[in-house]
Amino acid sequence: MTDPPERRFADALAKARAEWAAADPAACAARAGCRQGDGVVVVPLLGAPHVVTHPDGEVRGDSGRPAHVAVAILLLHYLLGADGTPQSGAWSAYRELPDGLFYAASFAHRAEEPLTRAFAASPDTLDGFRAAARALGGDALTLGDVSFRFVALPRVELAVVLWAGDDEEQGEARVLFDANAGLYLPAEDLAGLGGQLAHRLIGAAR
Repeated sequence: MTDPPERRFADALAKARAEWAAADPAACAARAGCRQGDGVVVVPLLGAPHVVTHPDGEVRGDSGRPAHVAVAILLLHYLLGADGTPQSGAWSAYRELPDGLFYAASFAHRAEEPLTRAFAASPDTLDGFRAAARALGGDALTLGDVSFRFVALPRVELAVVLWAGDDEEQGEARVLFDANAGLYLPAEDLAGLGGQLAHRLIGAAR
């Protein structure tokens, strides 16, 4: 029987919280581009503000409820790892990021394949993606047949690019990352971030 996520991620969460308790929250917030004050740091995740307390590292979503353990770990890692490096303005495939090749197949299964099935089957499905992307605050790009940029975290941007399929060729969706994203989060967390974006886009289209 598989352990629930809370148990599987317990060690990672405990380690991140211990590191966060020893960190300077004001310095971390400044490097991460986040607002800090009164013992909390506010981290926007895909447009939704999340509150991270210091020193205990409790993470709550915009509803005020505790965030999922995977989200809590991701946001703590973001605050702890942020070094203030500006975004590059260049896009990289996931496999091109540090250690991305190791997780590339899992990332494609988690994010890109669901987006392909949902939105890239034919030119007729692209409008659904456009509407979902705009609903999530995306900005249109000029890549592929249709593409949008998303501010996933204050210093981490993602792009989703679609090529529509037809009777002869299968469609394709790709999730791209700012080339400096690996300076803010490890590859496993970036995979989770891409998966969250895919999940929200698909949900917004329903």
